[in-house]
Amino acid sequence: MANRGPAYGLTAEVQKKIEDQYDVKLEQECKDWISAILMEPFPEDSTFHEALKDGTILCRVMNVICPGSIKKVNTSKMAFKIMENTNFFLTAGVEQLGIPKSELFQTVDLYEGTNMTQVLWGLTAVARYARRKNKDLPALGPDLSARNERNFDEATLNKGQSIVGMQAGGFKGANQEGMTFGRPRAL
Repeated sequence: MANRGPAYGLTAEVQKKIEDQYDVKLEQECKDWISAILMEPFPEDSTFHEALKDGTILCRVMNVICPGSIKKVNTSKMAFKIMENTNFFLTAGVEQLGIPKSELFQTVDLYEGTNMTQVLWGLTAVARYARRKNKDLPALGPDLSARNERNFDEATLNKGQSIVGMQAGGFKGANQEGMTFGRPRAL
């Protein structure tokens, strides 16, 4: 954790909102998913944050999902090496799986433990996109929806041009006619 004093004012309110969104059930689902991916039990001797903080578990998970995507996993306990592991995981998620950056977490969220809710959501995003690539992987949350394009012929498209939309005011006789209140405006 960073050496920061207590938060006050708006910062404290925002931090409380983030902490209130934390889902212990989702944390357990993420632990189970990581265990299923790595085919070994999740470390029980530390908290979720402590187990993932150094990034080695995340790098191993990504190498199972996308073999060879992370060439070197740092084992050093130096802060920048730890954050580099997390960054390797996030970069591989964006480049190998096509995850939008907005669905992942920031390195500092995990390192400092300030937004573990976003870490949980980021892991579910990795699981969703990994299942799109390989359906044999274990699931965590719902799968991504598939694209369902529709191709209409010209005749069907032309029929749509003749339909009066609901915004045109013709909704089974309901309109604003007779809707007056009070006296008329005198000009």
